[in-house]
Amino acid sequence: MFTEGLGPQLYTTTPNFCLTDFKDVDYTLENLMGANGVLLGFVGDIWQPTSVRRILWLQRHVGKFALMGTPVAILVRDHTQTLYGFQMSSPLPAPFPLLADEDGDVHDLFMMNDHPGLLLIDNQLALREKWLMSQDRLWPKMKDLVDAIQQLA
Repeated sequence: MFTEGLGPQLYTTTPNFCLTDFKDVDYTLENLMGANGVLLGFVGDIWQPTSVRRILWLQRHVGKFALMGTPVAILVRDHTQTLYGFQMSSPLPAPFPLLADEDGDVHDLFMMNDHPGLLLIDNQLALREKWLMSQDRLWPKMKDLVDAIQQLA
């Protein structure tokens, strides 16, 4: 799927935001940053089977990203109470922030309302890479993610 024209434009400065997780802890883009930026995931309803599969996939790989200095956060179009229910019912709660974007305002800011995807943002808040996914794909190939993160080092 050709996605270059969709979503935010590469190499532009991304907007800061403040969202809350299920514990009512506030997160901003700036405080999510690791040594080599941050990987932001955008999904819709957390209980959709594809969203659950995407979160489980990231759970398996988050350690590798952390070792590379790039933490993960997922922005979800749901209430904090719904995220709480998800975390409490999961046998393996997400080891990264699940942030409630209830009204989709941050999804709108990043032009990510119409599709799930991952954005790689560097420490200068510039969008370095984006992967917009169709409903039948979870995430990009691991090699593509690792290569993009390594370029930030």
